[in-house]
Amino acid sequence: MLVRRNRTLDLLSISALDLFASALGVFVLMAVLLFPFYLKQPSVQAELDGARAQMSAAGMALTEAQRAASEAAEALGATEALNARAVDQLQQAEASKAEAEQALAVAAARSREIGDLTASLNEELASIAIADLDLVFVMDTTGSMRREIADVQANLMGIVRVLHRLAPSLNVGFVAFRDRGEEYVTRAFPLSPMSIANMPRIQEFVESLSAKGGDDYPESVGAAIREAVAMNWRDDAQGRIIVIGDAPDRSGELPGIFSLARQFRASAPSDDLPRAISTIFTQGRRETGRQFYQDLAEAGGGDYVDHQGRLIESVLLSVLDPSGGR
Repeated sequence: MLVRRNRTLDLLSISALDLFASALGVFVLMAVLLFPFYLKQPSVQAELDGARAQMSAAGMALTEAQRAASEAAEALGATEALNARAVDQLQQAEASKAEAEQALAVAAARSREIGDLTASLNEELASIAIADLDLVFVMDTTGSMRREIADVQANLMGIVRVLHRLAPSLNVGFVAFRDRGEEYVTRAFPLSPMSIANMPRIQEFVESLSAKGGDDYPESVGAAIREAVAMNWRDDAQGRIIVIGDAPDRSGELPGIFSLARQFRASAPSDDLPRAISTIFTQGRRETGRQFYQDLAEAGGGDYVDHQGRLIESVLLSVLDPSGGR
């Protein structure tokens, strides 16, 4: 009986041992299988963290790329606007160039015409000769005469040079006038030979003139003519007074002015050396001005000219054309 009991115990002991060994084997097998995964788990976590960091960096890069793209789009828009403006400016420049070329062509044609006219005028002047000449300009310098004063300032020396070529001897004087109550009634440059010394002096006198005053219509024309007539006129030269203005004197003064003009005309040394008063009317606002200057030229035996254009032409017409504009 004792022997049987031990065998049973042995069998049970072996079965438990086998069971333990089997469980241990399964554990070892699972440990062997799972051990690599366990070893790789920190590496996977690191890779996951790296992936997350790369994803974050990629997001930031994408945001930066979007911002750069937005800035590039704005720059492109600005560039296109600049390009459009540049195209417009180029078109305007081309149009201006075309206009300038056209104006240059017109100016060149006009220059050729002027050159031809100048050559013709020089030929005509070469055939014209006048006696020794005393010439006095009497000019309104009130506010309405601004353009004419500038014209005389620019062209007086041209007038003097032309007349100097035509007359063996030339004396020139100048009387500027305004009206009572103004800065001056008259200012005068006396009759003087147009020598190298005197030509700059009369030009300086004319350059000092300016257009001011004259708020009322009549001007002191008579006072200026009286001062011109009283100048030192030569007995061996013809004499000419040229009155330039756009307004008459006061009606009460007119008979005395016309009488003075007739006296100056009658004071000529001879028929070959006449004296006369010519007038240049500068297109004033009232017809009474035109009539006054016409009547003054008639009384003075000179020429009446309606000024239309450059004053040098009107002056030369008054001096050189005995038939004048009457």
